[in-house]
Amino acid sequence: MKQKTLVALYDHDLVISTIGACLEQKPDFQVIRIEGDLADDLKRMDAPRPDVILFDLRSTQAHFGISLMHHYPEILLVGVDLTNHTMLVLSGASSRLLTIEDLVEGIGKRHVQPTSAL
Repeated sequence: MKQKTLVALYDHDLVISTIGACLEQKPDFQVIRIEGDLADDLKRMDAPRPDVILFDLRSTQAHFGISLMHHYPEILLVGVDLTNHTMLVLSGASSRLLTIEDLVEGIGKRHVQPTSAL
């Protein structure tokens, strides 16, 4: 049996709650909610840690994503802003940069074509 992707919803924002309700209908996802201090909740969380943390870009402090990427690089961060139809995917994955060609290749692998709607 395929393991479900564990998605943590950060905050109780209406947008995030609505997206979470939709994800709960998908058989490949298990959804949990995190409210309060995310760093403390992640430290207390038993294994496994979430695969993805979903958050509202408009209601989250700027240092949120950078701090999480630094401490938990294995967790994919997905920020959404439905007002602007924007999704931001942050990954803490790193790779060795030796040449400009390495940089160009790394950017090419991570480039996603913008879309007009989620």
